[in-house]
Amino acid sequence: MSSHEGRRYLTTHPWITFRFNVDRLRPETWALLGEVASTWEYLAGSAMPPDFAKELNLLSLERGAYGTASIEGNTLTEAEVRAIVEGGSALPPSRAYQAQEIENLLDLFNDITRDCLSGAPPLSPTRLKEQHAHLLVGQPTKEDVIPGEFRAHSVGVGRYRGAPAEDCEYLVDRLCTWLNDELENLSGNDGVLHGPRVVILATLAHLHLAWIHPFGDGNGRIARLLELEILLRSGVPVPAAHLLSDHYNKTRDMYYGILERTSRADGYPVEDFVHYAVQGLVDGLRDHINKVQSMQMTIMWHSYIHEVFRGHHTAAKVRRRDVVLALPPGQWTKRDDIVMLSKEINDLYRSKTDKTMSRDLNALEKTGLVERRRGKGVRPRIELMAAYLPDRREQ
Repeated sequence: MSSHEGRRYLTTHPWITFRFNVDRLRPETWALLGEVASTWEYLAGSAMPPDFAKELNLLSLERGAYGTASIEGNTLTEAEVRAIVEGGSALPPSRAYQAQEIENLLDLFNDITRDCLSGAPPLSPTRLKEQHAHLLVGQPTKEDVIPGEFRAHSVGVGRYRGAPAEDCEYLVDRLCTWLNDELENLSGNDGVLHGPRVVILATLAHLHLAWIHPFGDGNGRIARLLELEILLRSGVPVPAAHLLSDHYNKTRDMYYGILERTSRADGYPVEDFVHYAVQGLVDGLRDHINKVQSMQMTIMWHSYIHEVFRGHHTAAKVRRRDVVLALPPGQWTKRDDIVMLSKEINDLYRSKTDKTMSRDLNALEKTGLVERRRGKGVRPRIELMAAYLPDRREQ
């Protein structure tokens, strides 16, 4: 059966419609979508040192893989996943299948990213089947689960039952056609609604594939991969595109609850899932912004310190410069702990008396570069770099 009429899902799953009226979104959701779009633009245009950019990308890969695997029961820790991402894992043979799942996800992440950068082929049932086959490489076999094939039996998660097996091929083909058409429309629209529309489409893709549940196993991971691919195809920065899986894992009870509600509650409130996803995306992006701004502030601070001490080459001046550069931003350091900040600082004071340390800290405080507080120690006044913040001492 290839036609739409007479399909059983029309009766069993009437919420699968491949359309959504954006007027159903709440004003709060639109506000969050606007923040997402502006934050993407800021991050995409932010200059970052190569080492920092590499770390941000590794962190996003780690959290993306950890999140989407953990939510399905993989018990590897974030540290163990990070070791796999960095190529240094040493797990025992009994857990090799869990490590293999992470490797499979990383392969798929990299394949999707490479395809999106070079011009990905249209979405298709065949493409999703190929991704599913790779996802299950080296995984324990399960009855009625054929890697790379749609199911021929009924399947469900909790109380939810997937679409009728005989309709899966048809539904996934319709989903891919719909998404390809929407992506084509988005490619010619770079206006203010482009970013919000991208997020809405990605979450709807995730939701529809989860509703259809076309595979015997791995549906959630494939749905989140599809969501990732929609974001990347639309030009979303790679680190940002991985944030949603991390969000779903951290709030998995709400994730499953809202997924179920979209197909059971009156009116099928898809807008609730969109809002939930967008709120998590905003939270993750704000964390990225904080990391980027902290990095930029630190670079400016170091540049400023070097400028302050330019032309001062006495041993005392060099020592004071190195101390203020070594003090960790945003925190207090006990006086006795200063010599332990680095080997270099320890070497500078190894043959000095306690009076030398006192003179150095007094001099730095007089220049306004550090603040000292009894019982707390000393901290760098990096807030001097924040042009739009009032110059105030920490209470």
